[in-house]
Amino acid sequence: MVILVYEVSKEFNLPSLLFILIFGLIMGNIDELKHNRFIKRLNPDGLNEEVVRFRSIVTEFTFLVRALFFLLFGFLINVKEVLNTQTLLWSVEILLIIYTFRAIQLIVTKMPLKSLLFISPRGLITILLFISIKPENLVPFINKSVVVQVVLLSVIVMMIGQVVNRKTSAEKKAEVEGDKFSVATN
Repeated sequence: MVILVYEVSKEFNLPSLLFILIFGLIMGNIDELKHNRFIKRLNPDGLNEEVVRFRSIVTEFTFLVRALFFLLFGFLINVKEVLNTQTLLWSVEILLIIYTFRAIQLIVTKMPLKSLLFISPRGLITILLFISIKPENLVPFINKSVVVQVVLLSVIVMMIGQVVNRKTSAEKKAEVEGDKFSVATN
């Protein structure tokens, strides 16, 4: 069905990924749409079982695509691009801007800053968007080296954030268990 939506969109020169997104939204929220006449004809209960299976397949496939992407990314990276000191300052500044905007967004939406700040991955989409820029629209100081450094630095920051957050979660769990123990002994 996904391939059909993609091909029909492509045939009529419509934004195919947008229609696949809409299709995914409908399939993921089939329970909320059960009252719709069109959805009732599709047997939403049976369709919901298929959606659960599809979600499992998509999860596995997503891992596979990410693993292959980073394998190819690592294979195609030139060490000179990673170690380019002329673009490192630009890369760090871009990351600081990204994390500043992320922090502002988390504060405004009153979401937990400490646990979500460092989850700001760059990767496949960043590189695909960079590749899709026409050569005449490129900014002179943003080159492949900057993109590679931003991706790799954001992965490192995300990894460090995960490790630091995991330690605090373990400490909080130990505190909660300690409180339970002190309550039980009293």
